[in-house]
Amino acid sequence: MATKHDDMQALYDQNLAAVKSSVAAFENNDLAAFFSNVSDSVKWHSPAYGDTIMTKAHWMELLKGLEGNWSKWHLSNALFLPGIDSTSHAMDGSVRFYGRWDGEHKASGMATKLEFYGAYEFNKDHKVKEAFEYADVGGLMNAV
Repeated sequence: MATKHDDMQALYDQNLAAVKSSVAAFENNDLAAFFSNVSDSVKWHSPAYGDTIMTKAHWMELLKGLEGNWSKWHLSNALFLPGIDSTSHAMDGSVRFYGRWDGEHKASGMATKLEFYGAYEFNKDHKVKEAFEYADVGGLMNAV
């Protein structure tokens, strides 16, 4: 007999597959595939200081800028973890991960390393419905 934990593990595994698919798509410069795992009504919390626009279109715009100015994106030292309910501390199906995005700035040829944390909540179709991302975007831009 399946338990609630088993059900949450299965849900997490499905959502984790969507996150890993998006990571691979980003590494391959395939933003269409990346955003196929994101709901149209997503609420995206940008890592950029002062950025309060939370739409899918804005997220796409930012990632297009990164893809246009950087190459060789690769996620290193990734640690994928299940999200938990803040009250019960039980798995809730969400996914979070830590890692370092390594890339090369196209204009300068400078190798960059961007520490990253993201937490993602999903709808019933295993598409991201809310995303919280944390990275030193200003530091990255200042470095190049």
